[in-house]
Amino acid sequence: MSFELKDSGQFKVNEILIVTKAGTIDITAIYDELNIYDSLLLPVMSGSILINDATGLSGRLLFDGSEAILISISKDINSDVASFKKAFRIHRQSNRRNTNQNSESYLLHFVSDELMYSDQQRVNQSYDSTYSGIIGKILLDYLKVPNNNWGLHEPTSGIRKVVIPNLRPLEAIDWCTKRSLDSSNSPNYTFYQNILGYNFASLSTLLTKEEVMRIRLEPKNVKSRNSIEEMVSARSYEVVLQNDSIDKTRNGVNAGRFIGFDPMTRSFASRNIGYGDHYNSMKHGNDTPNFTSIKNRAGQKNDEAFDSKKVLSLFGSARKYSNYIKQNDPASISKDESYENYIFQRRAIFENLMAKRLKLVMPGNFQLTSGFNIDITAPNYAKKEKGDSNIDPSVNGKYIIIATRHIIGYNKHETIIEVASSSTNNYFIPESNPQQNELLLNY
Repeated sequence: MSFELKDSGQFKVNEILIVTKAGTIDITAIYDELNIYDSLLLPVMSGSILINDATGLSGRLLFDGSEAILISISKDINSDVASFKKAFRIHRQSNRRNTNQNSESYLLHFVSDELMYSDQQRVNQSYDSTYSGIIGKILLDYLKVPNNNWGLHEPTSGIRKVVIPNLRPLEAIDWCTKRSLDSSNSPNYTFYQNILGYNFASLSTLLTKEEVMRIRLEPKNVKSRNSIEEMVSARSYEVVLQNDSIDKTRNGVNAGRFIGFDPMTRSFASRNIGYGDHYNSMKHGNDTPNFTSIKNRAGQKNDEAFDSKKVLSLFGSARKYSNYIKQNDPASISKDESYENYIFQRRAIFENLMAKRLKLVMPGNFQLTSGFNIDITAPNYAKKEKGDSNIDPSVNGKYIIIATRHIIGYNKHETIIEVASSSTNNYFIPESNPQQNELLLNY
């Protein structure tokens, strides 16, 4: 349904209802602020609502965890554009205090019902399937999530024979996600909930999807600009993190070593892993890696310093060369866990993604949600000579939304998004020069 956008911050609260044991209560008129959260790194959506209550609602309901909250918000009355409609479970009441003799305020915290349902059961079952198939079975069999509440559900490579070790369903899904590999043996999958539902997808897929919005980092409320232009203009932004060389070194982003041992074949092996090994195993949103080549005082490059991080783990690669296993248990060779392909690399992949993050304050828009891409155009704030570019390549580029917070007040709807990128629009990979180390040693 179409509508006329009169203001970039325009929104309409269709209803906010609390479903109690005694019936449904409309709290649209007594809430002060509503916050809704989602994240690429969390399995469920959550939120809180601040209520200013003069009706004794809290004393009557007691908020014992049986209540649900129904939220429906759109840009205009009955419009489906940038709308939000979802039911949550209220799990906690906090910050209850008197505001005067006749009223009190308190926070109600809510979360997707699947989290509470997951906490009440365990998965202790053997599976012989792909990890994407196992996750789908857990969603259907344990959490009763229908197919129409799924967003992306991407297949994984390799049949695995595993026993889920007595975990809650959402913990079991996380356990499977961390072990999942794509067709390039890259362990870059994530499981999360956004406005589309539950998603299981690789960063390769997410980072290369078309952006939902091109955002300009420029002044707001310019008279000559219309509401549509205001919608794609950030009110403010902050560079949360541009790069952290120490974190990258300690977490194995630049380089490290996997050390594997197999008690079955009594074999031992090690594998050096550099930045390019995990970066080139997947796809990215921009052309240039978010990497700087730095030589230490010994002349060694940072992506060749394999002692930066070491990981010791089981591995099964040697079993395919064992005649005993080929004769007695040949099926296990292809179904054994591929520890050497994810134990070290997964941490490096996600640390590399989180090494470049921005936070933006946008006009309220539920189309901005975790897992979606945006394209950012940032101006160069330095003094410019005639003919110089007016863009900042260190900030410009394609980013994935990793977390969203919607703040809905009486007359305000803002969306705060945190975005990240594993790549950059810089024209080249920077390299250190010998003079830098010489000055560090001799200054």
